Amino acid sequence: MNLNGIKLTWLGHATFRIQTPGGKAILVDPWVMGNPMCPEKEKEIKSLDVMLCTHGHFDHIGDAVEIAKKHDPMVIAIPELAHWLGKKGVKQISAMNKGGTQTVGDIKVTMVPRRPLLRYY
Repeated sequence: MNLNGIKLTWLGHATFRIQTPGGKAILVDPWVMGNPMCPEKEKEIKSLDVMLCTHGHFDHIGDAVEIAKKHDPMVIAIPELAHWLGKKGVKQISAMNKGGTQTVGDIKVTMVPRRPLLRYY
């Protein structure tokens, strides 16, 4: 698949690392250290520019505070989660709701509603 220079790496469960063609590192739903599916060599985040947290379940933000404190990325999350992260010492936070779009450097982030992939009747 041609991703136009974007590198997408699945780190287990809902955690993904995205490398942009310009060299920016994005981490989605940062649960790596305790994630049994995350390869050992990927459990140490070397650099990070943007962190996206979709919601507050442990298997989506398990390492958000620790990683954010170490790398000081811009963290984008729903307002309640953004507030909680700030109380935990995360410095760069930007709250956003569904339907919102933000630009962080040369990265545009849009929060869309979750839709079920399968429906059972």
